[in-house]
Amino acid sequence: MPPKPINPPQIAPPASAYNHGFLTTGLRDLLTLSGQLGEAPDGSCRDGTEAQSRQAWENVFAILAEAGMGPEHVVKVTSYIVGQENIAAYVAVHKELHGDRLPPWTLVCVPALGKPDYLVEIDVLAAR
Repeated sequence: MPPKPINPPQIAPPASAYNHGFLTTGLRDLLTLSGQLGEAPDGSCRDGTEAQSRQAWENVFAILAEAGMGPEHVVKVTSYIVGQENIAAYVAVHKELHGDRLPPWTLVCVPALGKPDYLVEIDVLAAR
């Protein structure tokens, strides 16, 4: 059964492309991912926030597929973005790739990631 969105009327509605919570019952599998970066399979880093965001999500989807899961199994996302000027580009990709499903999501603006070229890192929890 897919997670049930939880958005209580007693609190402000979500500020962007997410639900406040997902209720997931009867879990069989839980997949915890390491933060995924905008690195291509050859180890090169994509240029720009949009390209890195897309590549990071492609990496997430590849890990999900290897575990026999898909985007519909994502139950929590934390996105780390270097610089506020890069948030809009990331958010556009996030909204495009998640459509109406909108898993719970935390976006954190950070001064830097592991290497100077990194602009985006995505941390995901998936369940079925």
